[in-house]
Amino acid sequence: MVDTALKQPKINTQGNTIMSDISGINIEGSSNVSGIAGNNSIANLGTISGNVSIALNQLPDATDAEKPGIKELLSRLQDAIIQSTYLPEEEKTEALEQVKALAEAGKNPQESTKQKTAKTAITMLKGIFTGLPAVASLVEAGNKLLPAIAKLFGLG
Repeated sequence: MVDTALKQPKINTQGNTIMSDISGINIEGSSNVSGIAGNNSIANLGTISGNVSIALNQLPDATDAEKPGIKELLSRLQDAIIQSTYLPEEEKTEALEQVKALAEAGKNPQESTKQKTAKTAITMLKGIFTGLPAVASLVEAGNKLLPAIAKLFGLG
């Protein structure tokens, strides 16, 4: 019985810990943890930000250095969202989900279903940005980038 007890996994916690459905959590070594997400979780924000970056990297680079393409515009928007001090983590996550939708639609921006996806994502982003103070750099970025993104989808 002692041998069996010593072979059981160990979990050390401090403070109040509530655990439920931990089947998706992977821990390797002492510092590599994945599969953790939750309400207002920085881990969740990091995951979606990484997924957005992957989607953006699948888009082609702009052909004209003077005229940014969808990849460059969405990258700027992603940076502005992540750096915003006015946007709560939950809304950052939602905004990044919309940037990801735009990146996926940007693979074929002239297709009508992709244009509809883009229009919905842009509307959602405008709604998220509406509640922010006018001086927020994210509002400025949104006012510049969203019309340019819409134009690339043939929406503006």
